[in-house]
Amino acid sequence: MAKQEDSCAVDVLTFPSSHYALKAEKICKREGTRAVLIPLPREISADCGVALIVRSGGCQAAEELLRQAGILVNGVHHLQREGREARLWRSLLGG
Repeated sequence: MAKQEDSCAVDVLTFPSSHYALKAEKICKREGTRAVLIPLPREISADCGVALIVRSGGCQAAEELLRQAGILVNGVHHLQREGREARLWRSLLGG
């Protein structure tokens, strides 16, 4: 398997509450931006909650869309995944 297939980079958007994350996913999908809710990764925070992943490089467009909709974004984190988790995230984001 090629190295690229074993690796996946995503941007993780975090929010002040799950309510904002749910609204953000709905807005992104409505506007054609591929975004998926995931459990908040532990390396970002030990808190329970959800975050939104977008393809690496698609974050600026998603942030601007959410800003225009009045959705508060707490932070943006760039994560790299390998192996099985990389394949899962890539399939969730459409290939």
